[in-house]
Amino acid sequence: MTDINDLLTAWRDRTARVERLGKLFVIGCGKSGTTWLRYMLNGHPQIVVEGEGSFAWRLLPHFYQGIESFNRHQRQGQPPVTHFDSRDALVIARHLIDTQFARYLEHAEQSGREVPNLRWIGDKTPQHTIAIPLLNTVYPQSRFVHIIRDPRDVAVSGWFQEGASSGRTFEQFIHHFMNEVWPLQVGSARRDGPPLGAKRYFEVRYEDLLENEETIVARLLGFLDVDASPAAIAQCRDAGSFKRLSGGRERGEEDQSNFFRKGVAGDWRQHLPTNLAQPCCDRIAGLMCDAGYDPSCAELPAAATTGAH
Repeated sequence: MTDINDLLTAWRDRTARVERLGKLFVIGCGKSGTTWLRYMLNGHPQIVVEGEGSFAWRLLPHFYQGIESFNRHQRQGQPPVTHFDSRDALVIARHLIDTQFARYLEHAEQSGREVPNLRWIGDKTPQHTIAIPLLNTVYPQSRFVHIIRDPRDVAVSGWFQEGASSGRTFEQFIHHFMNEVWPLQVGSARRDGPPLGAKRYFEVRYEDLLENEETIVARLLGFLDVDASPAAIAQCRDAGSFKRLSGGRERGEEDQSNFFRKGVAGDWRQHLPTNLAQPCCDRIAGLMCDAGYDPSCAELPAAATTGAH
C-alpha cells in the first residue's frame, strides 16, 4: 500500500511545476473549431493544451455543491470552526484543477515534450464560454482564446455529430442549437471576456482563421508572448492540419462519420432551407451582426433540402 506521505510529496512536486506556468483556456461554442485550435496551440513548443477538463462546467459546480451540503449539516449545532468558508473552497478548487493540469504536463512529457521550455498549460473545454468569471476568480492572470463560427455552420456540424442521438428531429435540433446553445455560449463569452482586456481575452472567427491562417496564428502567438517565428507558426499549422487530423483528407472532402467531417465555411448552404434558417437567424440577428455575420439567408433557394434528415 502506498504511503500517503509519499503521495503528498509527489503531488506537491507535480503541482509546483504547474504553478510557474501561465494558464490558458480555449473556449467556443461546440463545433466552432475549438479542437482545431487546441491542436494548433499544442503544436507550439512552449504550449501544452489538453482537454476537455470541464473544470468549471462539471467539476467545480459539483465540488461547491458538496461543500455547501457539508456546511448545511455543520450549521445544525456545530460551531463555525467546523465549516469551510469561501476562501477555503476557492483554494481547494484551484488545487483540484492544478492536479489535472499536472496530469496534462505528465502526458506531454511522456509524449516527448520538453517541459522545461513550456510557458503555458491550457485546457480546451467549449462550455467554459459560460464560466469565464469563475475561472478568472480561480486563475486571476489566466488568458482566454475564444473561437466563434457562423451559427448555421455550427448547427449543421452539430447535427452530423450528435443529431441522431439527440432525440430531436433535424428541425428541432437546428432550432435548439441556433437559438439556445449558440447565443448562450457566444453571448456569455463576448459579455465576460472583453472586460478582462486585450492582454487576456483573444477572439477569432473560424472563417478568418481558415482564410488567413498564418496571420491569425502569428497574432495568437503574439497574444501569448511566445515564439512567433515562421518556424513556430509552421509547427502550429502542421499540428492543426485538417489533412493530419482527418486521416488524410483535404478540406472539403467529406466524411460524415468523422469528427473532422469537412472543415469548410458556408457548408450550411447545402443543408438548411431558407424557411428553417431565416427564422432562427432573425432571433439572434443582433448577436450575429455583432460577431460579424450577416443574418440574411435570402440568397438560399427556398426549396433547398438537406441530406441530414
